[in-house]
Amino acid sequence: MSTNRKSRKSLELTPKEIAALLEASHITEEDVNKDNTIDFNEFLVVIVLINRINDLGSRLSFVFDMWDQSDDGHIDQKELANVITAIYDRAGISDRKGERDPKKRAKEIIAKLDISGDKKLNKEEFITGCKNDPIIRNLLAPNV
Repeated sequence: MSTNRKSRKSLELTPKEIAALLEASHITEEDVNKDNTIDFNEFLVVIVLINRINDLGSRLSFVFDMWDQSDDGHIDQKELANVITAIYDRAGISDRKGERDPKKRAKEIIAKLDISGDKKLNKEEFITGCKNDPIIRNLLAPNV
């Protein structure tokens, strides 16, 4: 199974995504048939798990884990710009100039939420920032 997000099937989840989802939902079982993919029935279980994550902090933790593409415990400007681009794609936003430039938005968001000054967000900075800023939370995690 490919872990490259651009080349994988739309319903395919990576082991990292499965683990993050299970951790956030406090469930200990994973991939039922142990083939490192999620088939349709297992996908339905994942949908139920997503709905079980009620706590805002747990949901934001899950979102952070999905967006930390490098698995280094931080979301950097490039990773955040990729996420914003994907959000725009999904929303059908094609005007990405000026204030809507994903790189510019990512830089502004990191500047606002980055408490440590390292120009990237750790999980605590991300969760705290999203909880305290409804505009950023709505952009980055609209369903949370």
